[in-house]
Amino acid sequence: MSRRLIKKTLGLCGGASLARRLTRYRPRILMYHGLTQDGDVRDWTQVHVDNFRAQMGYLKSAFHPISLEKLVDSLETGDISPLAVAVTFDDGYKSNLELALPILHEFGIPATIFVTSGFIAGESAAPAYLWPDLITMILLSIPENELDLNRLDAGKFAFSTLAERYTARNRLAEYLKTVENHKKDEIVDWMQKTYGRHIAYDRFPHFRPLSLDDLRRLAGNDLVTIGAHSRTHPILSRLKEEDLAPEIVGGKEDLERMTGRMVTQFAYPNGRRQDINKATLDITARHFSSAVTTEAGLSRSGMNKYLLPRIGVGRSLAMPEFRMHLAGIYHMFRKPVTGALP
Repeated sequence: MSRRLIKKTLGLCGGASLARRLTRYRPRILMYHGLTQDGDVRDWTQVHVDNFRAQMGYLKSAFHPISLEKLVDSLETGDISPLAVAVTFDDGYKSNLELALPILHEFGIPATIFVTSGFIAGESAAPAYLWPDLITMILLSIPENELDLNRLDAGKFAFSTLAERYTARNRLAEYLKTVENHKKDEIVDWMQKTYGRHIAYDRFPHFRPLSLDDLRRLAGNDLVTIGAHSRTHPILSRLKEEDLAPEIVGGKEDLERMTGRMVTQFAYPNGRRQDINKATLDITARHFSSAVTTEAGLSRSGMNKYLLPRIGVGRSLAMPEFRMHLAGIYHMFRKPVTGALP
């Protein structure tokens, strides 16, 4: 029987309980980004706060939530608690403090928040939005029905409906992940200078970053650990080797200066296999105690602690699917990312 058929059969036959038992010593790491109270928000990274509360309630009742640090320690020692799960957030959205933290406290669940240090602004400075969010806001705000980037050799995007604007956004974002970092910056900078005046930022509160004071409040909370997520969220494998340390180590040092606390965990921006080359892995291993990817899967004892997989949780994940992901049905047969990177 094929692995795909096994997974389908387990799902159809109510095999979540069986999968959970079979994978009880394979810790899970959940990956979130931001939360929203707006039911009309379509961005995958923004989970509705009501869904998050339901997910955390289920996590508390059916699994064993622990900190990421404890999870990594257990992988190294082999002393793994059954059904261990760690919760993580990427980027550093204000909603991590305002919406997620009260729910984490409600259920007593620890979390690691991986912060892009360049995303953090002082109280008197304007927010520095992440580039994927910035292009989303531009494409949802410009009055024109097209975005012509031919002058920058990036094509032309036409749209007449909201759905088509999101499709254009996704196509552009995927393209920008494939080009050199300086080219991506050139395109995003041009878009911001040309169309930034059209953005009504109040329409996009879910994209707002943490302030410096917000970051310090989170860092001082007993349930929260701050991790690093680079300085500017580039695709690290596309940087020149001399630019890796300023992004990886520089982001860590920024956060340590901002919070007055050691930062020992790292999340690779974008975090796919192709986004992490050997030079990136080597620098990360020298400066951090562990690192997480966005590759889907369950952890296991003895695996490379600098290539830990996670289960991504997005806006569209319904509760039955969330339970099956957490049970391990979709991940129990996945091969882990190894040190043999490009």
